[in-house]
Amino acid sequence: MSNTGACADAVPKTQTSRKASDRGTIPRTPDDVAARVYVAHRASDFTFAPSSPRTRPLKRRHAQRPPDKDKTGSDVCKGHPALHCRDIDEGRKGMRFLIAMTAAGLCLSACTSGQPGNDAGGPAGTLIRDVMVASPERDAAYGPVSVRIAGDAIAEIGDDLSPRRGDTVIEAAGRYLSPGLIDSHAHVGDIPGLRPEDEQAHPGLVEVARAQIPRSYLFHGYTTVVALGSGKAPVEAWNAHDLSPQAYFCGAAPVLDGYPTNYAPAPQRYAMAPDYLHDPSRSEPLPSGADPAQHTPEAVVARIADAGAVCLKTYYETGFGQARNLPVPSPGLMQALVAAAHARGLPVFLHANSQQAQAFGLANGADAFAHGLWHWNAREATEVDDDLAAQLDRTVAAGIALQPTIQVLYGEGELLDPAFLQRPGLADVYPQELLDFYATADGQWFRDILAQYVYTGGWTPDSPVVLRVKHALRHFADRGGRLLFGTDTPSAPTYANPPGLNGRWEMDRWVESGVAPREVFRAATLGNAAFFGLDDTLGSIAVGKQADLLLLGADPFQSVSAFDRIETVFIDGRAVPRAELSARR
Repeated sequence: MSNTGACADAVPKTQTSRKASDRGTIPRTPDDVAARVYVAHRASDFTFAPSSPRTRPLKRRHAQRPPDKDKTGSDVCKGHPALHCRDIDEGRKGMRFLIAMTAAGLCLSACTSGQPGNDAGGPAGTLIRDVMVASPERDAAYGPVSVRIAGDAIAEIGDDLSPRRGDTVIEAAGRYLSPGLIDSHAHVGDIPGLRPEDEQAHPGLVEVARAQIPRSYLFHGYTTVVALGSGKAPVEAWNAHDLSPQAYFCGAAPVLDGYPTNYAPAPQRYAMAPDYLHDPSRSEPLPSGADPAQHTPEAVVARIADAGAVCLKTYYETGFGQARNLPVPSPGLMQALVAAAHARGLPVFLHANSQQAQAFGLANGADAFAHGLWHWNAREATEVDDDLAAQLDRTVAAGIALQPTIQVLYGEGELLDPAFLQRPGLADVYPQELLDFYATADGQWFRDILAQYVYTGGWTPDSPVVLRVKHALRHFADRGGRLLFGTDTPSAPTYANPPGLNGRWEMDRWVESGVAPREVFRAATLGNAAFFGLDDTLGSIAVGKQADLLLLGADPFQSVSAFDRIETVFIDGRAVPRAELSARR
């Protein structure tokens, strides 16, 4: 979630909140209708039940995986029109061979099961032969080699591995094998662009959308997502899907009556975010009946950690539009929160998209900033001055990570494009029923608000706020700053943050900012995995690691466009042709 402040110069402050969410620019109409719409829309992601002792529900759902197909290798071939599968009866042996031919008669991906081979070393798996391995701890792809998957893990990597009896073999000459991508800032409880009343009026549409959205992330290579500022319940619901990226969550610890809960009525906000922080140094009284001991940094961190979170998120947002002087953490509260989180092994995200907020995080121990720098002390500037450069350099030196989420800005501005719903790729990530709804008057509700109150003069990708965040990112990256790849999808109730595809577009925004493709690749794989303590199983290609992999037609070290050429997604070792993940299927 983010507050862009993109409307700062576009409309009078009495008309517009420069953010009524942690997810986008929401206008403040005189009766605060938009703020209430936001609160109801966001509740599915932000709310969670009281924390329970930590179990292991967030790990992979092996038992829920559909049974394997027969030994024709049809799981791999299905959805690839260039592959033609047939069984060859070899008498009593009953051997089956899969022959893959292109229309021109050339073999692209020959997948063979039940072929005679070495029986030693365990059960049948998948052997990917003659593939180039793109693993982000290296400076370039290496190979060709063979990679064998057994169960849900990488079992072997070698120059000349022989298939074992029953193995499915993928001939991958000219292809690249990369780790699955990680989106470290997602909101898994949301359907982009739908209000609560829309969901109530169209239950069938909701069902279709919720079934497709996890597949849309996979379609674009995202095999892991982190729900930032979420709770356990929406993540458990997401992970219950038969086929989805594995989701983890980062628990939310807002300050009492502060952003983003301030937009909800007082009784509702405490139910939405029960793990709020009470700062005794401030004057806000606790709600009636609340126990102060349950809202200390130590108590809040304990509940979030025990629920299974992989990180903690708090917020520094002083206000905007009509909402001003919002409570923010004091230095003492922030330092105590960081100490308690670190004691439980949790890194701390600070929602901070202004120079002031990031200076606070730098001084008080934040581990990462959610969002780029689009509010500078020099309010009208678009080039990094000495003051900002010095702050960014101190951030780099401190090892604080930056998660730019540039698509937040595009997700609002591009909603105004009348041709947006005809853009290539949307039909792969949104079911047609949903695209049809977005084109209706009801589906245009958020676009209409933005056009009337926020972007009254239109929007362009070279607006000052976009230039600020890109130029700050370039300075940070050029000096070796630690980058986390996240998209904040959806950052607002906007369909212009499409699941999965929004991440592909975020890659383009980074490259436009001057970040090298190899650094985008590293940030979206091993960089994210290491930050969340998941790099023992995710983020690179090595024996023993999770077989969440992508088979690509191009080298991701060289260009982010390699992710336009995903051929197969491996999730828990299961090979899924990309076409099977499309909403067009």
